[in-house]
Amino acid sequence: MAAIDVLGSGPDLNHVKTGRAGAAMRGALWSMLSSFAPAAFGIVVFMATSRVLGPSEFGIVAFAASIATFGMAVAPAGFRDALIQRTSITARHLDAVFWLSVGSAVLIYCVIVAAAHPIATAYGEPELTLLIPFIGLRVVFDMAATVPNGLLVRGMSFKKLALRTAAASLVAAIGCLVLLWFGFGLWALAFSQLATSIVTCVGALVASRWRPGFSFDLKALKELRSFGLFATGNNFITTVSIDQLLIGVLLGPAGLGIYGFARRIFQILTDLITGALNLVSYSLLSSMQQEQEKLREAYLFGTFASSIIAFPVFVGLALIAPDFIPFAFGSQWVEAVPVVQAFCALGLLSAIGVLQASLVKSQGQADLWFYYMASKMAITVLYVFLFSGWGVSALTNALVIQNFIMWLPTVHMVVRLLRISPWAYLGSFALPAFATLIMLGAGMLVQYELAGSTPLVRLGATIGASGLVYGAVVLLLGRRKMLAIMATLQRRR
Repeated sequence: MAAIDVLGSGPDLNHVKTGRAGAAMRGALWSMLSSFAPAAFGIVVFMATSRVLGPSEFGIVAFAASIATFGMAVAPAGFRDALIQRTSITARHLDAVFWLSVGSAVLIYCVIVAAAHPIATAYGEPELTLLIPFIGLRVVFDMAATVPNGLLVRGMSFKKLALRTAAASLVAAIGCLVLLWFGFGLWALAFSQLATSIVTCVGALVASRWRPGFSFDLKALKELRSFGLFATGNNFITTVSIDQLLIGVLLGPAGLGIYGFARRIFQILTDLITGALNLVSYSLLSSMQQEQEKLREAYLFGTFASSIIAFPVFVGLALIAPDFIPFAFGSQWVEAVPVVQAFCALGLLSAIGVLQASLVKSQGQADLWFYYMASKMAITVLYVFLFSGWGVSALTNALVIQNFIMWLPTVHMVVRLLRISPWAYLGSFALPAFATLIMLGAGMLVQYELAGSTPLVRLGATIGASGLVYGAVVLLLGRRKMLAIMATLQRRR
């Protein structure tokens, strides 16, 4: 049975072929601007819950969420990427992937429910008996959204994706704050995670204008199998949160709470800066598989545009963290400051890494990226065992160093696929790196001069001076590139 569209016309299953650069840049800008609302809601919720809940309670919720995340990691979510990357797809592919995703999700959720009580007993936290199945429902809703999300990304419908995400974040934030007001504590935080998945799923189904048929074509699934399985392996590695699972076991709720707190701040910023970029870049680069020159131009352009935002944001947060964290979240989180700063160093790679992953996978080499990520995960496990005894701060610094070392092989992948020199690639984010370095020097000078002032005065002066210096350097040295970005945004064809 073919899929039925209640609106009268089904989704376009073809890659976008005209006006792609302009559409991608406008889509990234729209998504980034629209993502400001969910990021703002997330910060408000995070600040509210961090003042009510302590590190141990945060750790319990983070551990339950990591179990649900593990469920998502073993699900066949990579078949969504196969739908986006494949040159031509039909309704047979969509239905097969949908029922594979939903069927797998139901089985995984049953396992999560069965394992909840034994895990709670072993961990010594009775709340996990109900908390794990509650948050675990995310698996079913996230997997049900696999196909509609894939269609929206393939069609570069980034405005719809942004609006859906904003609506989900608003519902989750309101629900969380209401429950927190009525004293539900950690359950308020758990609700926000599940509500986001539910609203996102419903929004994706509505926005994509697609409904599943009741057929399951095994041949269609086999056509996606090779890429889909390797993409699923990549999804497992990037989603599994092996670091949080091991830290929760080795350092307990308090250690995991501090690590999870810092990781959450990092994730909010990463989602805001690179969340839309991930979807935009993968769809755009997939449509350019046979156009080497356009592929190279789009990739280097995207690297510059993303790093010019990500570099100052993460370095700036690391600079003001000693004043900002206690002021915004409470003095009980002072211990998390060095961990937050370590994650900020990792943030410098986030924008670059998103584009690298999109490039390799979009060119049909999901297997290569899987082998790289598997090696990286194995080394992460080793680092956690080696450095967990030194405390959460030392462990986080070790993991950041590991990520910088493991970034080097990806440079080789990029220059090979784009057929450029390493210097040409590194040059694409040279200006943002230089401007950020000057900004850091100016900010440190301000903090030195205002060492005896109140934290609020020091915060305001540091942010203001750093922003002005960074903007001046970028405009002075990168005016031509900034004008090129504006021209691309305005281009229709």
